[in-house]
Amino acid sequence: MQRRPDPLREVLIVEQRDPSLKRRWFENDYFDLFTWQETAGAMVRFELYYDVERNERALVWSRSGGTYHDGVDHGDATSGHPQAPILVADGKFDSGTVVPRFERDSATLPPELRDFILAKMRAHLLAQYRLKVGRDRVRREEWQKRRKTKDAPEN
Repeated sequence: MQRRPDPLREVLIVEQRDPSLKRRWFENDYFDLFTWQETAGAMVRFELYYDVERNERALVWSRSGGTYHDGVDHGDATSGHPQAPILVADGKFDSGTVVPRFERDSATLPPELRDFILAKMRAHLLAQYRLKVGRDRVRREEWQKRRKTKDAPEN
């Protein structure tokens, strides 16, 4: 059974600490998306938190640092001293769940923002795959390469 979309809604009152950047926050029951854009619109950073109610993790991209995936450690509340949540290394990005759900729930986002984040997700997945495989392209022996003929269309 397919889940009904739960569109991301923008939180309109967001503290702006840097006058050269516009910080935005979008949320629903599964995602928290924070973005930082230059006043001209260029993306500087985003943090996409997902599965926020059960096992919160984050895909983070910044122009200066690239993309990484982390979990969220909420600290030890038993000490009686509340701690601020921090990002910690957290393994594999759950792309099979997150990407389709983000595609569905982000339909109300500005298209350029939505497309940018989806492109960064896909680039991260491709980079992780290349790390796993250990190479950038498939190697073929000379006899395995396709030969171009006059009748064959160019690809």
